Parts: sequence; structure tokens; C-alpha cells
Amino acid sequence: MSLLLGYEILESYKRLSYKDWFAFAEFIDNSTQSFRNNPKALTSIFEDEGGILTVDIDYNNSKTDGFIKIADNAFGMNESELRRALILGKRPANDKERSKYGLGMKTAAFWFGDSWEIQTTQFGSDKKFSVTVDLHEILQQEKEYYAVIERGEQQVEQFKPKLDFIINDCDVKEHGTTITISKLNRTITPAKGNKCKEYLRSIYRVDLVNNNLDLIFKGDHLTWDKNAIFKKLLIDGEGNPYFRNLSFTVNGKKVVGWAGVLKKGGRQIAGFSLLQADRVIQGWPNNYKNTTLFGDQEGGINNLVNQRLFGELNLDGFEVSHTKDEILFTDNEESDLDNQLLKELGDFKKIAEDYRARKEENFDFEQAVNQILESISQPSVKKAIFSNEVLPQEIIEKTDSETINRLLTEEAKTFTATIGDLEIKVILSDDSSPYDPYLIVQARSERNKLTILINKNHSYWDELDDKVSEYNFLLNCIFDGIAEWKANFIAESFHPDTIKYIKDHFLRLKLTVL
Repeated sequence: MSLLLGYEILESYKRLSYKDWFAFAEFIDNSTQSFRNNPKALTSIFEDEGGILTVDIDYNNSKTDGFIKIADNAFGMNESELRRALILGKRPANDKERSKYGLGMKTAAFWFGDSWEIQTTQFGSDKKFSVTVDLHEILQQEKEYYAVIERGEQQVEQFKPKLDFIINDCDVKEHGTTITISKLNRTITPAKGNKCKEYLRSIYRVDLVNNNLDLIFKGDHLTWDKNAIFKKLLIDGEGNPYFRNLSFTVNGKKVVGWAGVLKKGGRQIAGFSLLQADRVIQGWPNNYKNTTLFGDQEGGINNLVNQRLFGELNLDGFEVSHTKDEILFTDNEESDLDNQLLKELGDFKKIAEDYRARKEENFDFEQAVNQILESISQPSVKKAIFSNEVLPQEIIEKTDSETINRLLTEEAKTFTATIGDLEIKVILSDDSSPYDPYLIVQARSERNKLTILINKNHSYWDELDDKVSEYNFLLNCIFDGIAEWKANFIAESFHPDTIKYIKDHFLRLKLTVL
């Protein structure tokens, strides 16, 4: 009697709890690991070619011929390495780095689509190998194979699918691997694409900062500016930034990293990015927040530590989930890590708790305007003004309505007030995506109802570093909503000038906080 595995298990891969960016990361891990396995050879090759390791991700969402393609110029695979890569669960020869379990490429490929092709050639070889893996064909072959067994025409053995394997001649200087996925199970929407770019630039921040990787996602070359965050560090009385390198052991495993205190922070910035082999496992915008420093509430309690204390920790040697999005602590490892971090950073915790940004007594309006105009002259702002797509009004309204319905749950923080015959409902959303709008107003659907949703996870909210700023931001959002409602139902004009005119009246009111 034997325990055999049926290839129907491959169908279950499309139900794995991947996020798109972690699925893409499986392929990038293999490409970057190829460089880490062959650093001298590839460095010499790239010097001759005038480039660096490049991973180029492209896709097409067409229902008929859609595809996802991941191409690299890494060292490539020979025939035996390719055959090994196609064995499910066969760990790589070096399983202590980025490629660990012999599952990632296969699970991610089948998660994206039911058919995929690998083309690869190793530098110095004059042969290019290609193999196509099609789930539908494999399952049909398996069905026919076991039908023969059921008829008693063959003894039960492990079924092995026959794959299309092709060998072609190529230039010996050619190198790299291309994976093309088709018969897609899912598509990459514009919103998902933007999320992928933000997460992937964070995951591979070390490679990008060290100029070891050119990561291209749908034509955009991703970057990571490490210095930008260090410019925001709080400075002590002697002009030194609150920054500290860390090095200690947990359960015999070395932990190396750094921590700092931000002058102006935010909940999404605070916390620790956890890395292995210079690759982020858990990081922005879902940083690791240990209980001793950030509190035992999930995501940390809402205090200044949870906005200002941040850092990176390299946890080489610790177990990770097979989707490589979580550190799997064993025994007392997590509590030992928490206690060690408190020991190392207890003073930073107190500094973050005690520091309050001082408001300038004499605000220089001229300097502020000049700084703003200089800031908005940057290429990113120019792109936002002239290049970023503006959706039709009906699509925006439909998307906003769907977002409100999605976030209006029993757990949502909802506040109501009745003014005359108008019911105002304000949703202060902790569950919004950072990419959802900062403000959604439903001001034209019902005469006696106004719904205002404010996204607390928007990046702008993170810039609000005191209660006055947060209060004024909330007040302006609510005034915007009421101004839109009045423009539509009272003034019967939704012209921007009308809305601004109405809001101007509100801003002149002297409010008393009860």
C-alpha cells in the first residue's frame, strides 16, 4: 500500500491566501537568489554588459489572451536545475536564503493562472530549455492514467505527467529565465498594480538601495529612498539623531538591525520591518509591533510611540511561512524578542512618548508658500496633475458607494448627528486601504441623509502629528460634506464655486467644543 498524491492538489493553489505582491515576490526571490548564488560571475557579466540584475514584470488582462510575464537576466538554469525546479516541495540546494521550500514558483504560478511556460538558458551554454505546464492537460492525463488502472490493465504507480519540453540553440552569452503565465485565474487591476509597486519596492528595499537590482513593474522602475526617512529623525539637544544600531541573540539566533525615533511619524511608518536574507518578510504598511514597546492591542495602541518609534530587524535563521509573509516564532522566541527590544530601546520609547512638536510662535507665511511651491514642482506632483488618470464621474460615484458599503460594518466607528431634518453619519475608518480616497461623501443620494467616510489609513493622516491638526482635518472633511449636501439640495448647484462659497461661511463660524 502506498500514499500517492493526486494532481488535483494543484487546483487548490489558486485558493492560497496570497496577496498579489507576495506571489510576484516568489519569482523575484528566485531571480535575486540566482544572483546571490553566483555573485562574482554575474557581477563580471553585468560589468561587461553595462547593466545590473533586472527583473521585468509585465501583464495583460485580456480575457482571451491575457498573460503575466516575469523575465530576468540572472544566471539561468541548466537542464538538471530546471528539472529540479519542477519537483513540488523539493528544497533548493541552498535553502537558508530567499528560496526555501521548493514550492514558491509553482504555487505562485498556479495561483495566477492554469498554464505557464519557463524559458531558461544558463550563461555559457548554447542551449535554451523551455517547458510548459498546463493544469488542464495534467488533470486530463491523470484521469486517463487511472482509468487504465481501474480496468486492471496496469498496476498502481505514481502518475507522472508528460510535459512539453523543448531544447533550442542559443548564443552562449545569453542568460536568464522568463516565466509566462496564461489562462489567468485573476487579473491585475490598476489599484492592485499600484499596491504591488508599493509593496515590492519595500520588500526589495535593500537590493534597490544597494543598486543590485533594477525591478521593473509594468514599465515603472521601482526605487527606495532610505535617506528620506532618516532626514525625518528626531534630533537631540546636541544635534545628534535618535538612531541606534542593534545586535543581540534570541534562542541562539542573531538579530541585527537598527531603530530610530521620528520627529513626525505615523501609524503606518512606526514599527519594525522584519527581514531575512536582506528581503522584507513583514514590513510597511503592516510593520511588526511588539507588545512591550507598542502595547498589546493589535497594531499597537494609539499613542506617540506607535507613531514615532521605527526600525528594521534582520532575523536570519528564524522560520517563515511558506508564502514568506510572516515570521513563525517557536517556543518563547517572540516574547524573548519583545523583552530584548524593550531592554535595548526603553529610553527611545520614553523619548517618543514625551516628545511634543512645538508650534512655531511666528509662522513665516512667505517661507511656507515658497516651500510648498518648491515641493509641488517635483516630478511626482507634475505626474499627479497631468498624467494620472481621472475616472468618469459615474465610475467614481459607483466605486465610492461600494467602498462605503464594504467598510460600513458593525465594527466600524460610526458617529451620527441630527441637524434639523438632516441626519449626518460620519464613518472614521480604520479598515480602509491606504489607496482608498481620503474622503468619500454621499451628499446627493437622499435629501435627509448625508454620509461622510474619512480614511484614517490614508498617507496624509500620518502627517498629522498632534490633536489640533487631526481635529482641523476632521472638521474640514465634515464641512466639505455638508457644503456638498447644501450645494445640491439647498442651492441646487453643484458648481465648485458654489461649494467653496458655502464652506467659506462654515469656516467663519466660531465653534465651541463642548
